[in-house]
Amino acid sequence: MIKNLGNILSYFRAYTQYDLKRELLAWLKILKFYLPVIGPVVLVAVVIFIYIKPVPVDRTYLATGQESSLTDQMGKSFSRYFEQHGLSLQEINTTGLHAGLHQLSDDESKINASFVTSGTATSKDYPNLVSLGTVNISPLWLFYRGKTIHTDDPFEYYRDKLISIGADGTVTNKLFNRLMELNNPGTGVRSNFLELSHAEAAKQLRNGKIDALFIVDGYNSPIIQSLLNDPTIQLMNFPLAEAYARKLPFLQKIVVPKASVDINHVRPASDITLLASSVNLLVEKDIHPTVQWAFLMAAQDLNLKSEQFFTSAGSFPAYKDKSFPLSFVADRFYTHGTPVLFEYLPLRLAALIENIWVILIAIFLIALPFIKKLSNFRSQTSEKLLWKSFWELRYIEDQLNDATTPSATESIINELLNLDTKVSTAWSEGQHIRHYYNLKRCIGDTLKSAQKKQTAMDS
Repeated sequence: MIKNLGNILSYFRAYTQYDLKRELLAWLKILKFYLPVIGPVVLVAVVIFIYIKPVPVDRTYLATGQESSLTDQMGKSFSRYFEQHGLSLQEINTTGLHAGLHQLSDDESKINASFVTSGTATSKDYPNLVSLGTVNISPLWLFYRGKTIHTDDPFEYYRDKLISIGADGTVTNKLFNRLMELNNPGTGVRSNFLELSHAEAAKQLRNGKIDALFIVDGYNSPIIQSLLNDPTIQLMNFPLAEAYARKLPFLQKIVVPKASVDINHVRPASDITLLASSVNLLVEKDIHPTVQWAFLMAAQDLNLKSEQFFTSAGSFPAYKDKSFPLSFVADRFYTHGTPVLFEYLPLRLAALIENIWVILIAIFLIALPFIKKLSNFRSQTSEKLLWKSFWELRYIEDQLNDATTPSATESIINELLNLDTKVSTAWSEGQHIRHYYNLKRCIGDTLKSAQKKQTAMDS
């Protein structure tokens, strides 16, 4: 074994001393020979590099709505996922998701992604935005104090009572007015409809200052959890949920099962039927593909790892709300799933390859004829270098035949000596070695003829 190792080391030493140097010299000569072509090729490569934008250069800004809301919690989870994969995501709290949508569509705003609740906007109003799909659902909750209320139309019941309907411009506010108008046309703006923030509304409901609180938010939202677990607060049942969903297709019927909030104290005391809307993630059309993949995979990861009350794990992300078209990346995600590359490569690299593979295939097909000749590339270059020297010798021979003075002949002798030196230091492929020595011999013969002609002129 030691003897074999010694043989290997000896071979490696011999290779580095002669063959490796010879190989490096060969490629240096090839690069020098093709230098005029290399420049344009590099320029085209740089243009392609800039066009495909291999990595996102800017921080991504995500509008997440009010603090402590479902979307605010999701934004924080997304931010951690981005950080784990070397990307930067900054969450921006807004007065509501609709405010985030307005900032997303504003060219002057730095926000380039936002959560949006279904039923509040369409692509007709925001043509420069695309969807990454539905990432969660947001139930419509109506909390109240006092004895259990049984009514088919909770909105008609609270038409003349103090009820918080969410701050102006929020999704909660917009959906309340839309649902109120659906069964109670002409209700309009009333003094008993209080436009409070979620936190302030919850505080006033507990203190008995208002009769009810309407809110659109996720089950795991801290505000929702605090109200569900407060024995003095009750949750309104929507007996006509199915009918509402038929009238407004962006809504769906969901159920809070009996005792699912607190099994020991049987809260709620019976099944509670609610309405829910989808929470979608919208982005600017030109947002970087790597960022889109990160959002989709973060949503998938969050859905699998977090507790889901109304849906099963793996339900999101999904393309449920068709109000906005899918982005090209999201369409690939929902059609073919997560590419295998993401299981083995870092997210940045996998997204880059996924982004440019079409371009790479096109380049490969265009370059295929040249690739087939690559095996002969060194040989062709060696042959061209030798024949270039042969043609140079031919030109010098013509000059020698036309020379009529000793000085002209001496100049030709110097050119031959320079050519001989250049050929001696040049590189040639092994299969062309006979051409190399033939060239050397021809240069020597021409040199002798020139020297003989100079001697005759001097005499």
